[in-house]
Amino acid sequence: MTALLLVLVGSGDWSGAGRCGEPFAQANAAYEAGQYRQAVACYDSAAAAGQSAAVYFNRGNAFFKQGMVGRAIADYLRAEVLNPLDRDIRHNLEFARRFRPDKGTLVPNPLVQAGTRLLRLIPGRLAKLGAGVLFLLAAVALSGLFITGRRQFGWLALAIGALFLYFLAAQTSWAAVTSPSRAVVIVPELVLRAGPAAEYKEIVIVHDGLEVTIRERRPEWVLIQVPGGEGGWVEASTIEQVFGPGTSRVGRVGPGTGRVGR
Repeated sequence: MTALLLVLVGSGDWSGAGRCGEPFAQANAAYEAGQYRQAVACYDSAAAAGQSAAVYFNRGNAFFKQGMVGRAIADYLRAEVLNPLDRDIRHNLEFARRFRPDKGTLVPNPLVQAGTRLLRLIPGRLAKLGAGVLFLLAAVALSGLFITGRRQFGWLALAIGALFLYFLAAQTSWAAVTSPSRAVVIVPELVLRAGPAAEYKEIVIVHDGLEVTIRERRPEWVLIQVPGGEGGWVEASTIEQVFGPGTSRVGRVGPGTGRVGR
């Protein structure tokens, strides 16, 4: 039976609550001691120093150990973007998705999945940089063709152009993945309403871990769309924005830490 893979990166001695002298090492030690909430606090300190796939991966583990499936999924998604070739991250993301009450009804297209994996063989930042560099090189090669008339420059321009199109497609794919509109439900049960207030009519009920799309924001309320097309207003504290400036959260920051891996 497939199981969640739990492996911490780094080490450290845990000597009590409230201490994060070396956040990442202390968080790992706290996790190993079963102090998941304290580990999250230390992982939060480590994440504040800079984005890291290992930190998000570990924190996702700690969230999962506390039964916080939505928060775990959000951190696994962040880790996957920073290290798209890590199979352990992908494994744990898919494993966590199986624990959410709202199951998807659409069967993934194998061809689409294969194409997506092909486009995400390179990280998003590298795809963006590579697309820019290749565009300039293709322009230089075309200039050489027009100036000298040599076919070699033409073939070189075609080859570079093909690479440019791949990097551009990869960049576009990653841009969709890291959209600030992506969010995850982080409460056990969530009621979507017809308007931005508690007195509005209930539309549908969703649950922890469901990945949704943010459509509009109001003070304290957010309009979201769930897979399948239905949408409604929810309190901002009930969902977590996955990507955005500093990977900010729409709701409050909660506990979570631990790295999932072999």
